[in-house]
Amino acid sequence: MCAGVVRFKEVNNVRDHFSASNSPSRYEYKVAREFFQELGSPFHVVVAMQATDGGSLLRPNMDVFGHRIYLANNIFQVQINNRSSIIEESRLVAINFHAIYNNETMYEIMKQWEQKLFEYTLTTENDPLIRVYVTSEGLVSEEVRRTGILAMPLMGITFFIILAFTVLTTLKKDPVRSKPFESFLGVICPLLSLCASFGHLFWMGFEYLPIVTVVPFLILSIGVDDVFIFIHAWHRTPHKHSVRDRMAETLADAGPSISITSLTNLLSFGIGIFTPTPAIYTFCVFISTAVVYDYIYQIFFFSAVLVLGGDREERRMNAYFWWKYEPLKEESKNKKKSGGGIGEAVNKILGKILDVWVDFIMATWSKFLIGAIMLTYWFFMARGVMQIAVGLSSEKLFLDDSPLLPLVRLQTNVIFKEGGQVAVFVNNPGNMSEPDAVPEIMRILRRFETANNSVGAASTHMWLLPYLPYVGEQEHGSIEFKYRYLPEFFKLMEYRRWSHFVNLGNHQDCLSEKPSCLQKFVFSTGFHDAVSWSDRLALLENWRQMASEYQHLNLTIYEDFSMYSDQLLTIVPVTESTVICALVCMIMILTLFTPSPVTIVTSTAAVLSINLGVFGCLVYMNIDLDPISMTTLLMAIGFSVDFVAHVTWHYYKGEFQSKRARIRHALAGIAWPMFQAGTSTMLAISVLALVHAYMVQVFVKVVVLVIFLGMIHGLVVLPVVFAALPFTKTSGPQKKKVAPLQMHEAGPIPKKEEPKEIEDGKKTKDEPVEKTVRSSERA
Repeated sequence: MCAGVVRFKEVNNVRDHFSASNSPSRYEYKVAREFFQELGSPFHVVVAMQATDGGSLLRPNMDVFGHRIYLANNIFQVQINNRSSIIEESRLVAINFHAIYNNETMYEIMKQWEQKLFEYTLTTENDPLIRVYVTSEGLVSEEVRRTGILAMPLMGITFFIILAFTVLTTLKKDPVRSKPFESFLGVICPLLSLCASFGHLFWMGFEYLPIVTVVPFLILSIGVDDVFIFIHAWHRTPHKHSVRDRMAETLADAGPSISITSLTNLLSFGIGIFTPTPAIYTFCVFISTAVVYDYIYQIFFFSAVLVLGGDREERRMNAYFWWKYEPLKEESKNKKKSGGGIGEAVNKILGKILDVWVDFIMATWSKFLIGAIMLTYWFFMARGVMQIAVGLSSEKLFLDDSPLLPLVRLQTNVIFKEGGQVAVFVNNPGNMSEPDAVPEIMRILRRFETANNSVGAASTHMWLLPYLPYVGEQEHGSIEFKYRYLPEFFKLMEYRRWSHFVNLGNHQDCLSEKPSCLQKFVFSTGFHDAVSWSDRLALLENWRQMASEYQHLNLTIYEDFSMYSDQLLTIVPVTESTVICALVCMIMILTLFTPSPVTIVTSTAAVLSINLGVFGCLVYMNIDLDPISMTTLLMAIGFSVDFVAHVTWHYYKGEFQSKRARIRHALAGIAWPMFQAGTSTMLAISVLALVHAYMVQVFVKVVVLVIFLGMIHGLVVLPVVFAALPFTKTSGPQKKKVAPLQMHEAGPIPKKEEPKEIEDGKKTKDEPVEKTVRSSERA
């Protein structure tokens, strides 16, 4: 599979990958490209100039002359003389460079020119007079790529941090039972799954996007979580059993838990494949495929590693020096020294805390305390959800030190406020010679000129305005529309700039006054005071509504930044549907593995609570709902299920009538691996905090938040809820089986000493048995 790298192809286009495939702006952009298709593909670069001292750019030796030109799209922060209406000051000048390329050679030339222009702007940082800025889709896309490139080397640091944490927290003093090499190979599993999944997708022709850079960090975290659960389950099996039996018991104990979380992760990410945004789709394809391969490697590869380690352990060979034999010590000494290292110290601490922890969970007052805390938490999180802002700006795609940021901020704070242009494409003009044709076009133009936030007629670019007087000159006063003058009109130097506003057919058709002479045309008018994306979307919706009233002309609206505004139309419904689908899938999985109304309802409510917290905290962390955060939220849904599913499964599978024993069994079986998994994931992700970019910072914040909330819900809230609710485990015909708690070093508990049903929170004559269970669980 790794050989698939030979078909590696990186693509990066902000417009294509961060706007929904079914958004109106995509169709409008397609129409705009088709309009210029005869000339070639459009190439657009914006250059802005600002006085270094922040003053006016109009110096005594500057002048503007020539034809009457609308300058509001080019000069900003203007001061006008109240008496003469002469511009006295302008602090910002923006120039739009438009070019057309019709082959790859010309495109490469334009890219080189764009790069040279960018390099020149960097040299003006210390210029005493003028500071020049530049931006374009190509430069924006390159900045996004730079973010991914900076994050990739951190993968090595993350790997060594995770490796050290995994090995150290699984060491034991007993040199036979310790698992250093098994832990190392367990960390290798996610890397193998990454190689296999990426190679597989490259063979299939999938392209690599910068947003996929975070996939290795995620898979490393997910894979290592399974390693902790596997090793913990192995140590809970009786070491006197055969390797075959111990592996069977390990898979019986850890297998369902790992399967539940892998399946929920797969479904959470898999749902994202059906989202219309290409960046989210690609991310979800890569992460879903990697999750599948990681599960396969964990079940088959890592279980084989444990079998080899078990065989070594059975032969009493040293865990660090496999060729060294360790003689068997006295059983009493062996029991006292069965733990060891960091693992022993942590287990002793957890063992002491566990009793207090369970007492707290079973206490009546704890239920009221947790209930009050949760009500307060839900209130503030719900309020946060109601205040979420939606939308993506190009500023969020850059590193904090990006040279493009100053111009992007100028666009947001100055240019968007003072002016912009909306283009209206008339794709089916019909017969312009008909008496009502031109008046109808002029009425449409007037509607756009007088719409909300419109500048007015002074901002309009309409080729008919100079053409009709030209026809009048040729026709000696008659200004009725004529096709035959169009070719010569656009050849004149004075009117040549208008040729880009029309698509002409055969010139012979023009001379013959055939409507096919004019195939389509475009006009534009200005608007202002539309800074927020919600305001711009309202304008877009109004323009589209007006355009829809003229179906016979097939009008299409185009605005340069409509792709960002349109995200408000898709992000919220897609997020809602994704969360609902993920919850439905989780309910189905829990029903399959834990068919109890109590576990299904409480676990689903816990996942809802975690996701409410994640969504609500977006506002408090200054994060908007956009394709970047939405991608991270898909991951958060999967992670939130992990913690809940582990606790729920271990609570459900316990063979105890006492809720106290059942809860204690669940916490003893999964609390430490969950803590290891959560801590290792936060360590892995925290490395990315070194990359100062919104795209990466959102990922780090959301991952840390969902892990924190997941651990709180899984280890505190859910056990308290379980203790408060009645639980009845339905089962089929009784089969003789070994309870998971019996799999400890001290050997199986005698059947006659199984804890009897007791009243929660009270001690009975069976209490000493529970203490025996506790001590063996610590071991």
